[in-house]
Amino acid sequence: MTEQLALDMAQTSTIAVAVIGLAVILVAGLVGTAFFRARDAAVREEGYRELAERSADSARAAADQLSGVRTELGEVRERLAALEKLLSQIG
Repeated sequence: MTEQLALDMAQTSTIAVAVIGLAVILVAGLVGTAFFRARDAAVREEGYRELAERSADSARAAADQLSGVRTELGEVRERLAALEKLLSQIG
């Protein structure tokens, strides 16, 4: 019976070590996976930040150009009004 008990304890300790080893490997794998996911998310976030900055710069440039076009349109309207006035005086 002592042999049986000794054998059972040896088997039990082997199984326990194997389970603990697998648990450590599993936890290390999960931590590693989380680390790489976090790193990839940070890279993607930086890409989105750069895209947002470029988009804002483009919007500012478009607004500046639109402002210039409005100014030119105002000048054209003034010239057209002056031309209409001149034509009405002539004709």
